[in-house]
Amino acid sequence: MCRNQPDRDACISACGTCSGDQCVEPAPEGFYGPALLWVGRTVDEPQCPHGAQTTVYRGYETADFPFACSPCRCGEPACALPDDLRTAASLKCGGPAVSVHEPRDILNGTCVVPSSALVNDHQSLVLGATRVTPCEASVEPPPVPQFTLRWYRSGVACGGSLQERTCPSPSKTCVPPDQEHGFAQCIMYLGEGEVTCPEDYPEDVVLYDGMRDERHCTSCECGPPTGSECSLMLVSFRDGACDEQLTAGTASSDAPGCVAATPGETPKSMRAIWQVDRPGSCEPRGGELRGEIVLTGPSTFCCQTRPGENG
Repeated sequence: MCRNQPDRDACISACGTCSGDQCVEPAPEGFYGPALLWVGRTVDEPQCPHGAQTTVYRGYETADFPFACSPCRCGEPACALPDDLRTAASLKCGGPAVSVHEPRDILNGTCVVPSSALVNDHQSLVLGATRVTPCEASVEPPPVPQFTLRWYRSGVACGGSLQERTCPSPSKTCVPPDQEHGFAQCIMYLGEGEVTCPEDYPEDVVLYDGMRDERHCTSCECGPPTGSECSLMLVSFRDGACDEQLTAGTASSDAPGCVAATPGETPKSMRAIWQVDRPGSCEPRGGELRGEIVLTGPSTFCCQTRPGENG
C-alpha cells in the first residue's frame, strides 16, 4: 500500500518508518526493554547483532564450578602397653597393690629393675590388658575446592536506539529484528520477586548476576580399630640383668597378665616382649560433599520466543 502512496508524509503516517525492523509492544510498567536476548553455552556467545550493538545486560544460567572432596585416609593403629603394671599382694594376682610400676619402660624387651621390686615370694606381678591406639584421620591432598571460575551457560541482552523510527500503530515501538544467532525479543525485569510475563512476551528466562558457593567437605574421621590382636609376654628374672628367668605370663586385650613368684625366689628384674603385634586397621569416614551453589541476583526476561535454541 505504501509503495503506491505518492505523498511521503501520508506514507509515513500509514506505514511508519520501521521497515526492515520489527514493531513490538513496549515494555509494561516494571519492565525494561525491549532488548534482544541470547542464551546458550558461554563459549558460543555471539556478538550483539547489527542495530542492537550495545550490551545492556550479561548474566548467567548454569554454573560450571567442579568441586571434589579428596578421600579420607586413616593412619595405622598400634598395639600399646597397658596403663597398669603393679605388684599384687598375693600369688594369684589378687589383693591390694603393693607398688605400681611404669609399664612403658619394659617395651621392646628392655630389662627393667623396678624401683619397688617383688620383695618376697608371696606376691605376684600384674600387667593390665593391652591396648590399641586409635587411628589418626588425614586427607591427602586437603579437601579444598577444586574448581575453574567459569559458567557453562550464560545470557547477553543487546539493545540499540531506533527511537527515530516509527510504527504504524502508535502503541508499538520499533526494535531491531531477532533473526540472528538465536536472539529473541524480550523485556527485562531486574531483581528478585515472582514475575508474571505478559501475553505478548510469554516465554520466561531467569538469569543471575553471580553465585555463592556453599559447598564443603565433611570432616574426616576414623572408626575404631578392627581385626586387632595384641598380646604381650611379661617375664620375671631372679637376677637384676634379665638373664635367669623365673616365671612368665601373657597379657592381651581380653585379659591382664599374671606373673606369680616362684616359691623361695625373689625376682629382681623383668622384661616384656610382644608375642602378637597385629593392631588391625580403621575404616575412614567423612570427606563427603555437602551444600550447593546458590545463584544470586536473579533477573527475569519475558520473551516472544525462547532464545538460544542453539545452546
